[in-house]
Amino acid sequence: MSIRHALLSLQTFPDAVPDRVLESACALAQLLSAGLTVQLPQLDSDRSTWPPVMGAFPLDFPNLMQELVTKSEANASATAESLARIAPNYGVNTDVRRLLTTAYAAPAPVTDLARLHDLTILPVPEADGFGPSCVQAVLFGSGRPVVLLPSQRRRLQALERITVAWDYSREAARALADALPLLKRAREVHVVTVLGEKHVKTHATRGDLEKFLTAHALRYSLHNVALDGDDIGPFLMDHAVAADANLLVMGAFGHSRLREFVLGGATRAVLHDPLLPVFLSH
Repeated sequence: MSIRHALLSLQTFPDAVPDRVLESACALAQLLSAGLTVQLPQLDSDRSTWPPVMGAFPLDFPNLMQELVTKSEANASATAESLARIAPNYGVNTDVRRLLTTAYAAPAPVTDLARLHDLTILPVPEADGFGPSCVQAVLFGSGRPVVLLPSQRRRLQALERITVAWDYSREAARALADALPLLKRAREVHVVTVLGEKHVKTHATRGDLEKFLTAHALRYSLHNVALDGDDIGPFLMDHAVAADANLLVMGAFGHSRLREFVLGGATRAVLHDPLLPVFLSH
């Protein structure tokens, strides 16, 4: 698999994403020699699309919504201007798609477009204060890998060191294969197996894993580490940060049940508060 066509989905309300997120996305696209489609939604000013008000409301809801619409439009324009300034510095071709959206918009526009891109880049946390994050829908519904960019952490500048979470599961195998274009660019790939968290039955051996990594000419090292504490997600992220990794690669565990996503512990922790950029695949 090669990554030549990436999607960056942003938000414009209640706040715009900071420039460091745009810089991280452009840096990643540059490293992959990929074009970047930028999806930039803004709140629709048509009042018929606004959420209905149920019962007594302590604020002037129409005025509140109009303020958010105005702010969303201003944020969208400011973000488009920032991209026009930042992308050329990285030599990245961008296709900016501005579109109208609603406060409780379904994730379908992002998911559908993600299916026609090799990779989707999403800022976290998503600053959509009205509804649930679309990250889960894209991750489990697009059939494509996702990179989460923490909005409040250091920006992604290089792929010198990458940590890969490995437990012989289907999800870990999918993530490892999907991340190969990034792993080939890394100077160090640390493949980490956490002991004591769970046991995955496998007939494969450490030697088989080494043959796979060697066949793809990766500069790797294998590490078995004992789980320190009960939460695998924070442990993996702390381990990657301690190794000064630029990126954490891991499989996403979860499935949809009655329109709600049931997530594995590590996936839930990473989606909630990633400490570094994370490559997820399901």
